[in-house]
Amino acid sequence: MLHLTSLSFAHPAVLSDLRARLTLPENILYDAHGRLRSEGHQTFLMSTCLRVEIAWAAGPEPASEVLACLYGDESLAGKAMVRCDEDAFVHLSRVAAGLDSPLVGEMEVLSQFRRAVSMCQEVGAAAAGLGRVLEAAVGIGRTTRRLLGETTRGSLGVLAAGAAATSSRVAILGAGAMARAAAEQLDGVDVTVFARRSGNIAGRETVAWDQAPDALATFPVVISTVPGSIPLFTDEVVARAFDSRNEPLLLIDLGMPPGFTSTEIGGAVRYFGVDEVASLVKVPSPVEAEERIVRGAAAVWRRLSAPERVGEVIAGMMEQAETAVSEEVQRFANRLAGAADPQLVLRQLAHSVARRVLHPPISFVSSTDRGVDAVEILAEAFGIDDD
Repeated sequence: MLHLTSLSFAHPAVLSDLRARLTLPENILYDAHGRLRSEGHQTFLMSTCLRVEIAWAAGPEPASEVLACLYGDESLAGKAMVRCDEDAFVHLSRVAAGLDSPLVGEMEVLSQFRRAVSMCQEVGAAAAGLGRVLEAAVGIGRTTRRLLGETTRGSLGVLAAGAAATSSRVAILGAGAMARAAAEQLDGVDVTVFARRSGNIAGRETVAWDQAPDALATFPVVISTVPGSIPLFTDEVVARAFDSRNEPLLLIDLGMPPGFTSTEIGGAVRYFGVDEVASLVKVPSPVEAEERIVRGAAAVWRRLSAPERVGEVIAGMMEQAETAVSEEVQRFANRLAGAADPQLVLRQLAHSVARRVLHPPISFVSSTDRGVDAVEILAEAFGIDDD
């Protein structure tokens, strides 16, 4: 029987200070998968601004070894949200579907999840059980996209733009998905995008990165989307820019790890990190759709975790149906041979077979204690809606 364990270090339960230590930028995520694989761990890793997810197809016992291999600190297990089996699969499906994102159903997170799955597969870390789990979670993510309809990419970028929208001038540092999302939302605002490579972001030509310190000195709002794995600027450059300001600055730092440190912030600078930005969301979750997706994920897990039992039940159902057909055909054979209206006899035969096949589920829902719980499942299976 398949088992699954996931460790989650995610907003808001795990604060950004700890997540900054654990984050695995995409350029090292592949190597992290490979390192775990070389140590004998078939493990999936995903890292974004708001979460680090770790999962494997076994019980929770290897948690300390996995974390020691990744971070050199097995005690981190005590700081993670640990989920097992169905809870773990439903959680991974929610992550892939964007249900745990600040803007529910955001498109970017599914792309991030799929890239992480591809890395896991490329290094040979997605063995049969884990591979099926990850592909199923991706499938649920795609289904959710169709169910919720078109949504906005880069939820943090959208939220940051909302916080900056009242300003007449905004500088954006970086040219990735979040930068593009923020720039697209700031229609009608004077936006300047500073990037290390030239290009066009939401109809705006980028400005050379070496001019970005001027934004820190002069713009009323700066949205930084660049991770601070490598310092964006020297401490001296940041200090000089902040000291030269005559007006307050709203600095929105979406990098993970952050692009700016608390020691650099002070005076007239108001700082929003990723956790503060994520907390700005005010859009309610689509409860009905979310419940439907979660129910579907739980059903998928039951099929994944016990495929032998599913096969046995299907085979048993088919055998009962074949027996009903054989016995009823034999019972109606003589009647059909001498019938004046063969079609009427065939219709009676079909009705008799249908009643025999449907008798067990009908009897179950109408006369057992668990029948009420099974009604909606049968309604969904037979395509019977409320109307």
